Amino acid sequence: MISSRCATDITYKGATVQLSKVRLDLQKEVQSIKLWPTGKQLFECWINEDTTSATMDQTWWDHCLLQARQADIVIVLYNGESGGAIKGGPMGICHSELEAAMLRQSAKVRAIELQAAKQPTDPAQRKRDESFRKYYSSLDIFRAALAKTGEEVIERVRNELQQALVDMVQICALTPDLAKSNTGIALRWHHMNYTERIRAMSEEVIATLLDLGTTTQPDPNRSDVMSVRFDGKQLVVQLHAIPASFSEPNARSIVGQPFLFDHALKDLLATCHGGPVHLVAGYKSVTENQALKLLGFPDASVVPGTFGLHVVDPVQKIQLVLLKNCVSPTATRHAVTAWLEWLHRSGEVKLLVDRAAARKRIIAAIAKEN
Repeated sequence: MISSRCATDITYKGATVQLSKVRLDLQKEVQSIKLWPTGKQLFECWINEDTTSATMDQTWWDHCLLQARQADIVIVLYNGESGGAIKGGPMGICHSELEAAMLRQSAKVRAIELQAAKQPTDPAQRKRDESFRKYYSSLDIFRAALAKTGEEVIERVRNELQQALVDMVQICALTPDLAKSNTGIALRWHHMNYTERIRAMSEEVIATLLDLGTTTQPDPNRSDVMSVRFDGKQLVVQLHAIPASFSEPNARSIVGQPFLFDHALKDLLATCHGGPVHLVAGYKSVTENQALKLLGFPDASVVPGTFGLHVVDPVQKIQLVLLKNCVSPTATRHAVTAWLEWLHRSGEVKLLVDRAAARKRIIAAIAKEN
């Protein structure tokens, strides 16, 4: 999907044209790509200029958002214009398309920045554009490609599609939901008993965290506790592993409710800014209901991601990270890396640090009473 304003002006083939002209040529370019010269068409490219009509129970707005959610790759041509709103609503369609795509799967979204558009004279549209620019800035996109002309737009899209295709193949190879996990090392993990599997999963999580270069093991006698730097602050991270499905009582009981014993980490916490954050590697998938059962009460924040679930108790400042599908060394590293990437991309890392500092103070009070 190509998401952008259509009526904005751009220089293309020596003349000033509307971006729609570039989008139509871009669609032809994308749909002409083949893996082999005589092979089949590799991409379908959706743009609203030549799409078929939506069903009668769908508005044009719903139809565009559906395309943003369903597309495997979304290319955003960003110039700060949020696009038209439906019935005078507070959001422009470009803003909504980007947000819909990001919520479905942020890894599929690519941005190419055009020259910034002028502020509109209409107050309502100006407010929508300002909201869009604020949202886009909050994403902290790394090295968004720049394009000043229509020719540069097409060239940038070629580059982005090439990298997106490589990324998709690699994700399919690494993600256990999409790849086979019954051969090689993954098969050996299947043959392990609970004790062996817990050790293997934990060792892979430890190795991944140590590869960050800012992680230490503060107590040489405890391999399950790490000191990890987040946003410039060292936090205590306690590691756990559930060697089967989260729904399996015997496997889940191995971890139990680890935060009930946080006060035992008082001495280790004295050397860090805060914590602990409980990082739980799970051998299978995990649901929100299972996460809340592990926490013990329903009033909590549960954020899903490709890594699993990030669970927060806003009152006691308990933080649980439930990694899913850790069926092999590669899958486990992928889950940990995906969680760390999400923390920084979403801005959640600052909240993680603040809650960890608060949790440390709560634990100090509990430890004093005990």
